[in-house]
Amino acid sequence: MSKTNDELQFEITETKRLIKNLRKQNAKLKDEVQSLWGMLDELNEADIKNWAHLMNEIREKEAQAQLMTAPKADC
Repeated sequence: MSKTNDELQFEITETKRLIKNLRKQNAKLKDEVQSLWGMLDELNEADIKNWAHLMNEIREKEAQAQLMTAPKADC
């Protein structure tokens, strides 16, 4: 049961339409992926800044605590 020429032409047309739609979807998804990577980079930078700020606070508190517990020297 071989297909007629018209049936084959219809399948070719439908396949070309499907490929065109898939290429559009692929382009959209690539754009979304780029946007998401950009957002992740921004979040990562923000996290680094937040953690750096917290680490500086911890260092300052630790330094103050060590100064408060240091033994007094005789004058």
